[in-house]
Amino acid sequence: MKLETIYDVIGIGIGPFNLGLAALADDIPVLKCIFFDEKESFNWHPGLLLPNARLQVPFYADLVTLADPCSRFSYLAFLKSKRRLFRFAIHENNFATRLEYNSYCKWVVDQLNNLHFGMRCNAIHYNESQECYDISLLNTHTRNTFLFKSKRIVIGTGTAPLIPDCAKNNDHPCIFHSAKYLDFKKTILSKNSISIIGSGQSAAEIFSDLLPYSQAINLKWFTRAPRFYPMEYSKLSLELTSPDYIDHFYNLPNERKPLTLKQQCVLYKGINFSLINEIYDQLYLLSLEEASNLPGLFTNCELKNITTTDENLSVRFLHSETDELFESSTEVIILATGYSARIPEFIKPIKALINWNDGNYQLKRNFSIDSNNKIFVQNAELHTHGYNSADLGLGPYRNAIILNSILEYDHFVMEREVAFQSFGGNAAEKV
Repeated sequence: MKLETIYDVIGIGIGPFNLGLAALADDIPVLKCIFFDEKESFNWHPGLLLPNARLQVPFYADLVTLADPCSRFSYLAFLKSKRRLFRFAIHENNFATRLEYNSYCKWVVDQLNNLHFGMRCNAIHYNESQECYDISLLNTHTRNTFLFKSKRIVIGTGTAPLIPDCAKNNDHPCIFHSAKYLDFKKTILSKNSISIIGSGQSAAEIFSDLLPYSQAINLKWFTRAPRFYPMEYSKLSLELTSPDYIDHFYNLPNERKPLTLKQQCVLYKGINFSLINEIYDQLYLLSLEEASNLPGLFTNCELKNITTTDENLSVRFLHSETDELFESSTEVIILATGYSARIPEFIKPIKALINWNDGNYQLKRNFSIDSNNKIFVQNAELHTHGYNSADLGLGPYRNAIILNSILEYDHFVMEREVAFQSFGGNAAEKV
């Protein structure tokens, strides 16, 4: 690290998206890039790295392939380096496990020398005299602070666990977000009753993981959704992950976008179809046992309140179809309630340089949030670019657009007119 250097790009946060940016930029020698993260090392959702949990995108939606299929950082290159390429091919499953994906990302981290962990960003200021940004960083080990300079910033600090309002001020040790599941698993298996709240992939994975213990534990799964539904994965629906659809969504009126997102829940909030089948098969086998203690699955149940008693937790729900309030007693509550975008504190000194819309970033089409294309964000564009914001498969495309904007030419030539279908009504006039 050279403190006197004015870098072309400083990335703050090293999750999969900024890691992909670092990998793609590594083959562009004219760019001086450096990346920081406050974590001690790369570890992607460690609390949910269950042995059988799989990605919801295929292996080629890795850090680089959809932008640069010849990159040495591809998932296939990783498999080759680990001597697992033939086994992976014979396995015939395009969806890697989360553990494999985490190992792949760590493999990429080990090959890049401009990634620095244990460095927390305290603040960013604009340096008018040098026309760059001053980034103040704290070494979490030594507690020393450092000042780095960069012409551009890419913020990739990720999302935060979403905690329902009724649980935010409850510090009970047996109420926790699904992101910490493996941290608590040993403890909760000593309990007599466990309740999972939520209907997405994480909730389903945890429920499936606990099913083998359900004869000894009173296991319940609640969701406010009307059913436990699969994530839609048909081919014409997948065309909505294309640059064509991002263009269409971006150009929709701002007042229309929230309604469109609401209608698209099954495209990104559901459960893998195969996992739903596995859960049902497990339940069926359990039902064959004499005196079986079958888990409970409950839909249309909106969480309203949590209270603590001497021994148990009391959870109050509202059934959305019958309008009935009811309570359920449990010893453990796992909140599989998703994640929300967060705006980091360290941008406060440059807040006036950022474009805003009702408290959210106002992103341009190239994922910048300022007027001069100097500040970019990752996975913060749900409200402007569409539901693919958190999709790992979008990462290489977004990074290609960001790098092309920084270079001011198309270093990465991205495909256009990918979709067979047309998303805008006026397109029918061309047929």
